[in-house]
Amino acid sequence: MVVLIAILLPVIQMARESARRSMCAVKMKNLAVALHTYHDHARTLPSSAAFRNGKHLGDMELALVDVKPGDSTATPALAPYSFLVRLLPYVEQNDVFEQIDWKNSEAFGPANLAVAARVLPVLNCPSYRGSSVSKAPEYGSRNPAITNYKSLGATTLTCMQDQFNATHPALNGGTLHPYAAYPLNTLKAPTQTAVLVETKEQAYSAWFDGTTAAIPGFHPATGNVADDRFPTPPEGSPALNVSPFCTAAQWNTLENGIVGDGGLAVDMEWGPSSDHPGLVHHAFAGTETRAIASDVDASAYRASVSRQSEDNGDIQEHIK
Repeated sequence: MVVLIAILLPVIQMARESARRSMCAVKMKNLAVALHTYHDHARTLPSSAAFRNGKHLGDMELALVDVKPGDSTATPALAPYSFLVRLLPYVEQNDVFEQIDWKNSEAFGPANLAVAARVLPVLNCPSYRGSSVSKAPEYGSRNPAITNYKSLGATTLTCMQDQFNATHPALNGGTLHPYAAYPLNTLKAPTQTAVLVETKEQAYSAWFDGTTAAIPGFHPATGNVADDRFPTPPEGSPALNVSPFCTAAQWNTLENGIVGDGGLAVDMEWGPSSDHPGLVHHAFAGTETRAIASDVDASAYRASVSRQSEDNGDIQEHIK
């Protein structure tokens, strides 16, 4: 009997993980579909972070400021809302959306702390084994709930945090960028363009907070260049399941090339990552969800993160 259990246990565990992986893929696809529904109403995809500046869901403004996770004071800035907040009505979370206090433009006003602390299963991977709330020093005792799904802001950290790179037509960046909102018709290869990615980061993944709602696909220490137009990929390998992902000093808000004071209090341990063995789920702009191997070719992965149609290559051989 003991031998039989020893034989069957790995099989049972594999079957359970397969089911969890499938459920995770469904959750990511639902978010991708929600992006399309949002686009139908707003005529554009959301930026990954924005401030409220009107009465309607689409009235969000991009603010070029230095922010830290959880900021709720006038200096240095107020924390923006995550793009996930705007998707709540489209993933059957309208009751949560209606609890948000829109009187103030910032996310972490006192009236929003309770809703920011709500754990939302639609935003969590079933295989994830970490904490359900953030213990990052910036949040103090607030402990906002985390998400396992972020936007792929760009290939590199500098691309993601540079306003000029986001808005200049010749430069790439990602599709859900902190400083720009793009309509779907700007993507000539949506089925080849990844927009969402899994993460198992525990400190800086609050679903309510726009300051860390986007992450780059490559490790900040390698190939961290703002001008990413050329076929040569960033130096180094993609950051899939690579830890540590980003040091506190590397995470800075850039304004026209000037490093601001939007650093982190502690290191960000994980970027694109998951508790699925050897792979990370990605949702593409065509709503497809694909599991990409951690050892994906650098050129292929760079092409999938870029929004430029000439960059979007076929990564089929790396999909599990």
